[in-house]
Amino acid sequence: MLSRMQRIQAVFLGRTRKRIFAPAFLRRITVAALCGMLFPLTAPYLAAESPVSRHGATDPAVTAQTAAPAFAYRHIPGERLVYRLDYSSSSVSDFQVLFEGTDSHGTSGEVIQSGLSQSFNTTVQGELAITVLDRKADRVLTSYRLLGPQVTLVANGQEALSQAETIRAALSQAIFAEVSSRGRVLSVRFDPAIDNFSQNFARALLAPTQFVLPDRQATGAHQWEVQEDDPNGQYVARYEAEFFSREQGSRESQTGLKTFRKTKVRYLTPHQKTRPGKLQVSTTIKPEGSLVARFDVGGGHLYSFRGTEGQIIIMAGKTVARAQTTLRLEFRRKERLSVEELAEMRNASVARNMVARAVPLSATISKQEREAIIQRSELGEETLESLVAQLAKAQPEGKRRDTPLYLKFKALVYLHPETSSSLAKLLYTAHPQSLTMRILVGALSAAGHPQAQEALVNVIRARPNDSPALLTLVKGLGSVESPTMVSEKTLRDLAANAPDWDLATTAQLALGTMARNLADTSPERANKIVEWVVSEINSSTSEDRTRLLLLVLGNAGSIQSLPTITRFVADPSPAVRSTAVLALRWIQSSKADLLLTKALSSDPDPAVRLEATFALSFREPTPTTFQVQKRAFLGNEAVMVRLAALENLWNVHKSFPEVRQLVKQSATNDPSEEVRKAAAEIMAMYPKDYFDE
Repeated sequence: MLSRMQRIQAVFLGRTRKRIFAPAFLRRITVAALCGMLFPLTAPYLAAESPVSRHGATDPAVTAQTAAPAFAYRHIPGERLVYRLDYSSSSVSDFQVLFEGTDSHGTSGEVIQSGLSQSFNTTVQGELAITVLDRKADRVLTSYRLLGPQVTLVANGQEALSQAETIRAALSQAIFAEVSSRGRVLSVRFDPAIDNFSQNFARALLAPTQFVLPDRQATGAHQWEVQEDDPNGQYVARYEAEFFSREQGSRESQTGLKTFRKTKVRYLTPHQKTRPGKLQVSTTIKPEGSLVARFDVGGGHLYSFRGTEGQIIIMAGKTVARAQTTLRLEFRRKERLSVEELAEMRNASVARNMVARAVPLSATISKQEREAIIQRSELGEETLESLVAQLAKAQPEGKRRDTPLYLKFKALVYLHPETSSSLAKLLYTAHPQSLTMRILVGALSAAGHPQAQEALVNVIRARPNDSPALLTLVKGLGSVESPTMVSEKTLRDLAANAPDWDLATTAQLALGTMARNLADTSPERANKIVEWVVSEINSSTSEDRTRLLLLVLGNAGSIQSLPTITRFVADPSPAVRSTAVLALRWIQSSKADLLLTKALSSDPDPAVRLEATFALSFREPTPTTFQVQKRAFLGNEAVMVRLAALENLWNVHKSFPEVRQLVKQSATNDPSEEVRKAAAEIMAMYPKDYFDE
């Protein structure tokens, strides 16, 4: 009985931490690579004015060296500056590397629901026109428009003609922006008819290569740092004056141009609120390269901006995406609007204010739009008919999995919910262990919309006595992010009336997962599921039944269940204590931390201590939980507990740098051969000097 429960537990929890990469998180980063990293463009009036300290907090002080002539932007209403723009960008992203050396099964137990690989290449050419419409105090109303734009977009080797044309049309229209007197973009307003993807593209064009003037208190500085933002978030940029020979300096003085180099120093890491079951993967955006700007001091405007810069995205210590942009912006001419033209543009801005909300450059497109962009790219020109034909061809080959085909089916279901019923018909007769069953159930559960859930429910009802097929279907239905009432009722019925034990327990565990997914959107439904489980535990007379129900509460991760779980953490049976300790992993409470650290420090059974260590791997570390795990690793513990503690410690080494030395010492001096080997494997993934810092 115990081994059977452990198999069920493994299906729903995953026994290695590396398996807990949330697909939604990967999707968000993929689109950041698409919409934030890849399409930066300069806009000479755009700048962030707030200087920052080395720690990233806003600071009134500015890094300054020797004095230099003061300069400033001139914002004259009715004046338009026109620049020649040549821009190119290339990027690649590959999230498959996150799963190297790990089990490739996802939450449905079948195929990875992430691991997208993408490449993008873009070029933009034309004339960038920047018009000052009005100025009040330290606020400037500005219009941006690309004249005669030429846009190319190549996604995954295929030229995206329609998307490029949509973007070109969007850039041809006026984008109204409110900026500060020193150039910081406070907000932008788009024509509401422009789609979200093109809006994000345009924000990325306006944001990344801003030329930022120093604060008023340091207008003569040779060097300064400021905080800016783009669709990737906030970053610190450093500006440094370029010094030349006496002859070159004299030539600069005659032309009235001053040269500066801009370098992005670092991206700031925003605080991210976590919820039970949604682990955040350690992510870093590393900027590279620099841009050289020439500023016309007499004219009060940017004269040119040239250079190459890029970004590298690192997740869990692995490089998953790279992007590089090359920019050339040259001043061409200055124009003056007539009184009538200026009045017309101001009226257009007022009209835009009435129909479009103001958004910052760091605004991101919605989760739904991000997902649609990815799925459109994944599906390409495939149709229901073409994919079904490919599946029929792949079936006789006896493949256990086919991730590319699965991803295309997932994209099909997401973009075309009406196809769900057609896929259900294929599942009515599919063999339980077939590729068709694995791919289609995975695609329907990953899409998770009501039509996909209805399809899964219909197949479950059509195969009431086929337990092998029902096990796969129930796992899929239990993993959907937004369960419908019908889906919940279906699992409740199976949990109570399934024809065999395996199916009943699987449905019960799936209900726990469903409760966790409902916690944010329908807390009352989630609470009712937890109340049912607690009631069942209170009436349980079997240790195996109690342990199963504790696993269900563990999947739910509800603080409502904490009193019940706490009772069993002190149970005389080590097996029950182990399960109760594991059930604490997603409960957001300091008391859960206390119970886990106490179990790890003092429970007499090593199996309980091992589960406590594993449960801690799901939780945000605190100084206390870190120290307890450190003592467990350094103490006279069972090897399996020490190995689990080592993995946990390394996963938080950026927050606790002392772990590097701990790993280095353990790789050579630890008395356990297994620990030495594990520490050496960690060191092999990084440069040697990484452990000397």
